[in-house]
Amino acid sequence: MVVKKFHKNRFKSREQNLPIRLILIREKKLIESHYNFLDCKIKQNKLVCTGIVKPTKQSNEYSIKLIYDGLNAPRVYVVEPEIEYHDDIHIYPIEGNLCLYHPEIDNFHWNHRKNNVHDTIIPWALEWFIYYELYHITGKWEHPFVAHNVNRQGN
Repeated sequence: MVVKKFHKNRFKSREQNLPIRLILIREKKLIESHYNFLDCKIKQNKLVCTGIVKPTKQSNEYSIKLIYDGLNAPRVYVVEPEIEYHDDIHIYPIEGNLCLYHPEIDNFHWNHRKNNVHDTIIPWALEWFIYYELYHITGKWEHPFVAHNVNRQGN
């Protein structure tokens, strides 16, 4: 019986066997090696990265915070300047974190077993700021999206 259990567990993915702390340490090292504008710390079993984003030379600067617990999708927040919720700009209305992907679109969603923060969430967030800047120019969200329509539905 013990042998079967050993063999069964031997084939689990590396992610399933890694303790959360090791996942966070790995993510921290990957982020720091790819993005020198982010300062990352592990606090209370969460990876917290902060930094300043400036999409173009003419853009505003945005102070951001990324929070990742190793299991759930990382969340990215704009700390400054405050961005007020509006259906068209793809921020979640309750928490105010950026809407970066859609869970039902195959190639555009987060999966903690398949994705790393440094090559999905951070590039998606940086791209979000470019579309946010374009929104201020054109008055419409230029990136493909699934409409939230929270205000229009009265939610």
